[in-house]
Amino acid sequence: MIVGTLRILPAPDRRAEILEVFRAVQGPVLAQPGCVACHIYEEQGAEAAVVLVERWESQEALEAHLRSETYRRILGAIELSGSPPEIRFDTVSATDGMELIERSRKPKTTASR
Repeated sequence: MIVGTLRILPAPDRRAEILEVFRAVQGPVLAQPGCVACHIYEEQGAEAAVVLVERWESQEALEAHLRSETYRRILGAIELSGSPPEIRFDTVSATDGMELIERSRKPKTTASR
C-alpha cells in the first residue's frame, strides 16, 4: 500500500479555494481504480495547513492517478499555496492494530534459569 500526503500552507485568502478543490476531487479520486481512501484534514494552530491523504493499493494505481486529469486539479491547488507544499509518498509494507498495543503492553516474563 502507498500513502500519499499533500500538506499545503495556504495563503490566508486562498484557504477556502484550496478546500473547494480538494472537496471537488475527493469523489473522483475515490472512484479511481486502486484507491483505498482519500481524506481531507484541516490542521489547527499557527500554520493551519490543509492536508490531503490518499491510500493506494499499488504503485501502478498511484502512477495512473498522478497522470490523471483529477491530479492536474490537485496540482492547481498546490499553486495556491503560500509556501512550498510538503508532498510525500510512503510505501507501507505491514500494518498492525490493536494487537500491537496489546503485545507492547503485555508484561514481559523472564526465562527461568
